[in-house]
Amino acid sequence: MRINGERLISSIRAMGSVGFNPETGGRTRLALTDEDKAGRDLLCRWMRDEGLEVKIDEIGNIFGIREGSDPSELPVMMGSHIDTVRDAGMFDGVYGVLGGLEVIRTLNENEVTPKSSLVVAAFTNEEGARFQPDMMGSLYYARKVELGELLSSRDDSGITVGEELDRIGYGGAYSTPVGCYLELHVEQGPRLHAEGVSIGIVEGVQGLAWWTGEYYGESNHAGSTPMEMRKDTLLAVAELALEAEKLALSLGRGSVATMGRIAPRPDIINIVPGKCSFTLDFRQFDGELFEEGKREVEKLIVSCAARRGLKYCFKKAAEAAPVIFDRGMVELVGSRAAFLGLDSMKMISGASHDAQFLSSFCPTVMIFVPSVGGRSHCPEEWTDVKDLENGCNVLLHSVLELV
Repeated sequence: MRINGERLISSIRAMGSVGFNPETGGRTRLALTDEDKAGRDLLCRWMRDEGLEVKIDEIGNIFGIREGSDPSELPVMMGSHIDTVRDAGMFDGVYGVLGGLEVIRTLNENEVTPKSSLVVAAFTNEEGARFQPDMMGSLYYARKVELGELLSSRDDSGITVGEELDRIGYGGAYSTPVGCYLELHVEQGPRLHAEGVSIGIVEGVQGLAWWTGEYYGESNHAGSTPMEMRKDTLLAVAELALEAEKLALSLGRGSVATMGRIAPRPDIINIVPGKCSFTLDFRQFDGELFEEGKREVEKLIVSCAARRGLKYCFKKAAEAAPVIFDRGMVELVGSRAAFLGLDSMKMISGASHDAQFLSSFCPTVMIFVPSVGGRSHCPEEWTDVKDLENGCNVLLHSVLELV
């Protein structure tokens, strides 16, 4: 049994047209925007066309359920997300959701009714590009964060998650249990493509910690304020960025640190910035190094402010501990790749995914396929159609073994 590769890529392209910007070549479906709603509406229509029962929970997660023959069996869930960063590629997240839907379509065509129910899930706000924390839907599904805290999260304009769920009509009250979870995804890194390997069998996900912060100094005239008398917050943030880089390099073993947002104020060419906000992202797979890195990051935030006599505030905006996936699920995916004649390699995910939260209460695994050049979160993101087809076939045959 094989999935229909042309149908899969056609669905991915159709979803990729939602929020598409012809000037940049990217598409933008930030969580709970009108574009996200349009993507959700399209997905739900496709689910219903395949006879799935569609359920929406309190945080807007979408579950398309195909009933099995034995109600006592816990469902097998496949999924990911359909929200994007700004000017995104076609595949991140969407491939996992529509790959799961393609598995359902293939089973429907072949009139296969397994004992276990099958669920295709699309989790809310995985990216965190509009609301924090990221992976909001899977955090709630795993009951890691209270609903009220998530619904009160605000975007840069002060609009809450709860307000937007109500506005777009995706605040529900129904969920579904899960017995095990498989997430199909493009690698978002260069290893598989560089090494010419078809399938990545993901053994775990490195830990992630995000901070938001702000330095407070003094705004003053750029021409008449001597360098030695300035309290320049942007320079302190620049130093923090360099120190964070040094920290990641000194910790080693794959540690990475990134400052993705820096906003000096008043943001005028001839005024010393008296305020500067920032974000800092730290990731590491080893549990002990992850804890050490978090401690050192917070020391750096304080010390970079102290050097220039600045006041500061910061808070941790998100955290996900390193995760090791279920050994049996990992071996299952490896055996199905071999069964299909595909070469594979075991690997750790540098990016965070919904799977890391589901792994806390059910057997979980991820399947990666190559990203050309390792590009992701950009319009140039690309995965060859044959690789998309290969990954979805591994998903199909893994699911058939589980049900």
